[in-house]
Amino acid sequence: MITLMSIHPDALDTSALSVFTPESQFNIPLHGIKGRSKNSMHQHNSFEFTYVLRGNMYQIVEGRRYLYTPGSCCLMNRDTLHTEETSTDFICIFFSVSSNFIKMLTNYGNPMLFPQEQQRFDNLIFHFLEQNTQEQHRNTKDFIDFVPRISAKEQKILVHDIFEQMISTLLYPYYGATYHLQDLFFQLIDILCDEQYYQAIHVTAKKNMESLLFARIELLLDEYHGRISNSELAHLLNYDGTYLGKIVKKQTGQSLFDYSMNFTMKTAADMLKNTKKSVSDIASELQFNNRTHFYKLFKNYFGVTPREYREQL
Repeated sequence: MITLMSIHPDALDTSALSVFTPESQFNIPLHGIKGRSKNSMHQHNSFEFTYVLRGNMYQIVEGRRYLYTPGSCCLMNRDTLHTEETSTDFICIFFSVSSNFIKMLTNYGNPMLFPQEQQRFDNLIFHFLEQNTQEQHRNTKDFIDFVPRISAKEQKILVHDIFEQMISTLLYPYYGATYHLQDLFFQLIDILCDEQYYQAIHVTAKKNMESLLFARIELLLDEYHGRISNSELAHLLNYDGTYLGKIVKKQTGQSLFDYSMNFTMKTAADMLKNTKKSVSDIASELQFNNRTHFYKLFKNYFGVTPREYREQL
């Protein structure tokens, strides 16, 4: 089942759910919804991928609140309590698969025709799915978080197209459509498990919370080119700013400011290499009011001034 959720808090009459299954397709208006909270979580006996197409979405998983930005994805285990907040403007896709569908993908344990096909099962997602199709694993209450390392343009090319094909196949099935859906599912897994495209983090209810939060911090630092304050991070992630600083220090040995400068200097170097913008324009674009300060930081990081760096290139 694929569900397309479109939430617009300021215009709830335009908010809706569009549901696509092999048996039927329908729309559900959400004009009467008043928001969700820890008290309105739900669970189901299927695995669920959540992929954010646009906007920022907050999801509550087993009582904890997580931020999902465009391009981020989550694979939820069966019977894990969760819900989506409707306080922000976003569009996301929920892709639910049953345990039986997973068994179909693995050919019910029988050998595949090609060795390359068997290798496709040796990844984090399939290990997660296969382990949790067993009854004794149903109460694990965990999920896999995928943080994008690719641009919004690349996301549209690589991921959005897969979901569009899935929906089209559900709307207009044909003989062999089941196998096409399976192939598209494999393509999605290949992308999510590719370290060039996504950073995958296995999260349980009791551990790895700091690792997940650090990955979110890195994502925001990259998005803002390192020019985001501690208070802004605290607001976006809904965590205390001092706690976020401690996590960065623990993971990197650097203060939040020093670590964020890695992202800023990398962006500055990319702009010197790939654009014809002046050093002053680059400093201004990266929110440095004092060009001398920018020069000093850049030289400390690369050993040369911005102008010398460009000349070396």
